[in-house]
Amino acid sequence: MQMLGVYRFSPVGALRMWQRNATIARKTIFVTLIPRFIESVAYLSIMGLGLGAYLSSVRGVDYVEFIAPGVAASTVMFGAILETTYNAFVRIHVRHVTEAIITTPLEVEDVVVGEYLWGATRGLIYGTVFLIVMAAFGLVSSLWVVLALPVMLLGGLTFAALGMAYTAFVSSIEHFNIFFTGVLTPMFLFGGVFFPFDELPRWAQIIGWCLPLSHLVEAVRDSTTGEVGAFTGLHVLVLMLVVVVIFPIPLRRMRRVLVA
Repeated sequence: MQMLGVYRFSPVGALRMWQRNATIARKTIFVTLIPRFIESVAYLSIMGLGLGAYLSSVRGVDYVEFIAPGVAASTVMFGAILETTYNAFVRIHVRHVTEAIITTPLEVEDVVVGEYLWGATRGLIYGTVFLIVMAAFGLVSSLWVVLALPVMLLGGLTFAALGMAYTAFVSSIEHFNIFFTGVLTPMFLFGGVFFPFDELPRWAQIIGWCLPLSHLVEAVRDSTTGEVGAFTGLHVLVLMLVVVVIFPIPLRRMRRVLVA
């Protein structure tokens, strides 16, 4: 069954592409997760406990408890983005895996949506590892933390679509340096991970809240601190809106690139 309009794809076909990527990644999953675990501990130890010695609390919580969910959200972002940028580019332009797949009953749109789903899954896995480390450090103070999982899945889907949108328009792997340096790094530093926007100039607050990472950070933070409310729903709604807007762009572009 095909979805209609700009979202035309086969859910079954997309699931098959997700299964293909998951099967390949299963062979290296532990090698991939070990660095994420070490990275999580390093961030919490160095950034949280180090800066926490100078900043006792932010918004009424310990500084390390404030930044931990933000770093978890950024981990989701980087996990999803890496999968739909470098890895997807290699599958498309280097190994020509995508060209081989679309000679089967799967369509280009199925492949792209499957990439979304696997990118979101990888982001969720990374984020879950970070949540486990947070819990071990005693940085999870509410049972609402269970809501962080679907929120991180949505965040992973958001950034998977964003990464695929960029990948669909580049012809060289070197172009990703521009994306990571000019877009992701500023978003990481200015996405509410390490400080709140409350005391910034109005223009800076507006820019900050326009970044999708900011909304993922706040939604995850609300879940881990137990401050779930109407604003949490608003952050989730913004992420859903970003997905709806970006979702069809790579579908159209990749059909032109691979079929035209």
